Amino acid sequence: MKEWLPAIGAMILTASIIGIIWIYVPIAYYQVKYTIRERWYALGKLRGSWNNPVWTATGDYMIYVPRIDAKAPVVAQVDSANEKEYFTALKRGVAEASGLSVPGRRGTTYLFAHSTDNPLNFSRFNAVFYLLDKMKPDDRVELFYKGNYYHYRVEKMEILAASDTRYLVPQFTHELLVLQTCYPFGTTQKRLVVVAKRI
Repeated sequence: MKEWLPAIGAMILTASIIGIIWIYVPIAYYQVKYTIRERWYALGKLRGSWNNPVWTATGDYMIYVPRIDAKAPVVAQVDSANEKEYFTALKRGVAEASGLSVPGRRGTTYLFAHSTDNPLNFSRFNAVFYLLDKMKPDDRVELFYKGNYYHYRVEKMEILAASDTRYLVPQFTHELLVLQTCYPFGTTQKRLVVVAKRI
């Protein structure tokens, strides 16, 4: 048995290194990419104009956030209270909470990409909104929905209790876009929301 101990130790060490790389390399990639892009963004090279998108949608319903280079398909009408349903949706992109509005209509369009308290799921379920905490007021967010581009300007960011669902309550006063992920990254302790109004 003693002669097997070095081989078992080497296998455990190798599996640990592979696990660390699988979990943390995507996170490091997004951080480095953001740092480089932020310099270009600050110089105005990536902003475009409010009426001239700097990207081309490749699907029927998509989101693009220039500051953090988040671009993903949106899965429509996902039950935000059904864990199985939203985790399935998040494997394909960003989820749109069901029962609210859609782009181009008064009301709240609520898009979410949950993080998780399981580190093995970091890169699988939270890559799109991983850098959402880098957003600033006046940043732009663009949606492509049913053949049209919709432009939004960020008004505020809030960190809310995990149980706070105020933005999931229907309203018909303004056309709002709410982006949400869990906060801090990799936990389910709180909600980080970015609230933007249609331009």
